Amino acid sequence: MPVVVGKVIANAMLEMLLHEYRTHRLARFTAWTLAFGAVLWVTRRLTHSTGGLSGFLWFLFWVCALISGVYYLGRLLQVVRSRLLWRLRRRLVVAYILIGVVPISLILLLVFLGAFIINGQFAAFLVVLRLRDHFDEIEQVNRVVLQEAKYGGEKSPPVMLDGIQKFYVTELVSYAKSYPGLVITLHLGNQTRSFLLDGKAAENPSDVPTWLTGSEYANIVTDSGQLVLRSVERTVTPAGDLTLVLSQPFTPELLDLVGQGIGPVGVAMPRGSDPNGKGPIVKVRMRSTNETQVLSNLMNSRFVKLPDPVNTFDFVVFGASSLDPILWGGDKEQKAEAPAFVYVSSRIFALNGRLLATLGELSEAYVLLFKAVAIIFLLIEGAALIIGIRMTRSMTRTVDTLYDATEKVKAGDLSYRTRFPSHDQLTALGGAFDSMTASVERLMRESQERMRLQSELDIAREVQRRLFPQSVPKVPGMDLYGVCKAARSVSGDYYDFLKLDEYRVGVVLGDVSGKGISAALLMAAIQSALRAQFYDGFAGDQDPAMARISTADVVDRLNRQLYANTPVEKYVTFFFAIYDSRTRKLSYTNAGHLAPVLFRNGKTELLRTGGTVVGLFPAMKYEVGEIRLEPNDLLLAYTDGITEPENPFGEEFGEARLLEVAKRMLHSQPEVMAEMIYRAVDEWTGSPELQDDMTVVVARGW
Repeated sequence: MPVVVGKVIANAMLEMLLHEYRTHRLARFTAWTLAFGAVLWVTRRLTHSTGGLSGFLWFLFWVCALISGVYYLGRLLQVVRSRLLWRLRRRLVVAYILIGVVPISLILLLVFLGAFIINGQFAAFLVVLRLRDHFDEIEQVNRVVLQEAKYGGEKSPPVMLDGIQKFYVTELVSYAKSYPGLVITLHLGNQTRSFLLDGKAAENPSDVPTWLTGSEYANIVTDSGQLVLRSVERTVTPAGDLTLVLSQPFTPELLDLVGQGIGPVGVAMPRGSDPNGKGPIVKVRMRSTNETQVLSNLMNSRFVKLPDPVNTFDFVVFGASSLDPILWGGDKEQKAEAPAFVYVSSRIFALNGRLLATLGELSEAYVLLFKAVAIIFLLIEGAALIIGIRMTRSMTRTVDTLYDATEKVKAGDLSYRTRFPSHDQLTALGGAFDSMTASVERLMRESQERMRLQSELDIAREVQRRLFPQSVPKVPGMDLYGVCKAARSVSGDYYDFLKLDEYRVGVVLGDVSGKGISAALLMAAIQSALRAQFYDGFAGDQDPAMARISTADVVDRLNRQLYANTPVEKYVTFFFAIYDSRTRKLSYTNAGHLAPVLFRNGKTELLRTGGTVVGLFPAMKYEVGEIRLEPNDLLLAYTDGITEPENPFGEEFGEARLLEVAKRMLHSQPEVMAEMIYRAVDEWTGSPELQDDMTVVVARGW
């Protein structure tokens, strides 16, 4: 009897496979793929061939097998979905498992992974922090020694070098264990001395590369294949120029120090390329204070061990942090092509103990709180699973009804309503669905209207962009640059450069009261009115009247025109200047605008001469101020959107900070200065959104 049953099952399976082969192309493709693989396997067994054509044929087989596997996996999922999960009850059972069991399992897994990753990186952070503290101590020692040398009054280089060496050997010898292998190199005039803390002479004095020009330098460097914490300090002493170089090499003893109480620490230097083009660097030199130098990619602490485990769950964690060493030597400062890595292993409870140690007895409260939250979470998940099972029957009918409604909405019928009677919270979903479709229908109409308005704003922004100078006019003796950033889609700030003739250029900066569309429209009107004064009715530099242009007259005409054609509450702060390269004279009129700043020979001068704002009073008298723009002078003009933005504490950026940024960038190009000013304001506010329109105009004499 079992034999008969087996034959029946075998015949049924064979018939099913034959039917599959006849009715599906990919079934035939899969059968031929399997046959092809069988032939390849037999051929390899007989000929022992593994390369050349055989390798390509195996690659082709696995590509075909992957295609067949994906196809039949999809067929399997379709069968499971259409047959095993056809009934809603079975689907709900699967859903309950996914809702109740799987999330808990994933959360536990995430807790484990999070503890592993966070604690590992915390250990790496502690090690790097200790390295930085060690580094800071080296810098402080440098500064103390230089101060003593600078103000000691000693004028003999040998005597000064002997005194500094004696200070290190006698005063700091007790700290030798804290600075294993520390090399002190002194350069005084043309004399060089290099020694260790025990007084012994060092083998290779540290030279100062040509690219290092500052008085202070501190970083992690690679020197002759060795990873080193290096600090350089320079000063002028009565005996000559003194350069002090402290070099703390990475050694197993140093790693023992920084890993104390945490766990074993190591340093890895990946393979890289020789910056001088001499081929690949495979190894890096790692030195121990009591062993011969060796070449290796790895270096580990020698005596530090893992803390003892507290319990079964006190797992070992691993963390790593990258170091970006600078290549010491060469003609320019550059980083190593591949970073070095500090890696550390420790235990979770040892790290948590260090983290919570500052809380003292309060640390137990955190642990109890964590356990309580975990228990509450498990109870809530269990209750949710029970409630879900009891809701199965009532959910089925509601889901069917809502499914039909969603199909109608999917087809585009947003007017369809379920009109479901609201007997309980589940059946109330029908009314909620009806409200949602009505809201979607309304939002669709509003979205179309917003798109139309946005399109108009885009057009307005493009039109306004064309109103700003598209190119900077060139005149002898002056470089100009201007930029405006709008707080909204369009701006109420206005700047312009007017080429009056071959030698003269007009510089314009204005700030319209208010923001948005109204300010932008008034800005466009100002631009038209101003340019009309120069280009309406005559041919630019061919008109003799151009030689007699007065900035006060221009501002006066603009004031009367705006007053007559704008609302009472609208006005403009305005600055207009004309530069003549033949005389290097800059004549200007400041109509209530923030005074531009002239930087000259380390001093500043504010350009205040002019009058009140434009467009507020019918008849005002404006004055003309004059200055000479000498070579290397810099003129900075700006709107209040630069100085008035506030940080999260309500403090304005202010004119003082603006001038500080500008002074740091006095010798840079105008566009670089403007970019640094914008960046400083953004960092001050801490928000990507502008609080007001921001405009900067920079003019540099040459």
